[in-house]
Amino acid sequence: MSELYVLSDAKFTPLNTLFDSVKELLESGVKFIQYRNKFSSFIKFNPQNSDFSQSFLQDNKFSQVLNDEQKNELEILRKIAQICTKFKAKFIINDNPFLAQICNAHGVHIGKDDGDFLNARKILGNKKIIGVSCYDDLNLALKYQDLGADYVAFGAIFPSKTKPNASCCQISTIKKAKELINTKIAVIGGINASNLNQISSLNVDYIAIVSAAYEPYSITQNISNLHQILRK
Repeated sequence: MSELYVLSDAKFTPLNTLFDSVKELLESGVKFIQYRNKFSSFIKFNPQNSDFSQSFLQDNKFSQVLNDEQKNELEILRKIAQICTKFKAKFIINDNPFLAQICNAHGVHIGKDDGDFLNARKILGNKKIIGVSCYDDLNLALKYQDLGADYVAFGAIFPSKTKPNASCCQISTIKKAKELINTKIAVIGGINASNLNQISSLNVDYIAIVSAAYEPYSITQNISNLHQILRK
């Protein structure tokens, strides 16, 4: 059975409710959670592009240059990483391998414009998860498989409320990927209770959702409904 991969969102899970939302997701049986916040205080703070070094991390030098907003966000993310570990779930940070490292997340998800895969691996090491967005591009997925990506993600499968301008990925691309790719496969984009059956039949590893986790009912009820569809 495919596994639900739930993403946070600034609209549905603002920072002041993020921990409680993640806790409810975990208690509902979700094992893969991604922190995606395009308004994060760490958006422009990424030492890997300037004076990054391993000692910068190991000696906690970064803590000297964090502002109060960043310290608060980091504290919340560290608590989330801890509770995810307690529930034997994986906590992934979107875009920023540096942030993934300092909050002790289980990995990072990057896009084609989100930095260099090899640099992310250098920061996180071989034991952390790195997932890569491959959109509708099988060649890109094969490239990152060869580089050692832990999963490759295709989308948007359907029009998405959270990314309305995202280009669409054909179902035929997913079917071809299942034939050619050995690493784990994720799909994302506009997936909800009304179309989940179409996607579950593809037998991919991860089905990523955003709004479907948070509406139209409570997180608990939404995830329960989606799990019931997956188990049919």
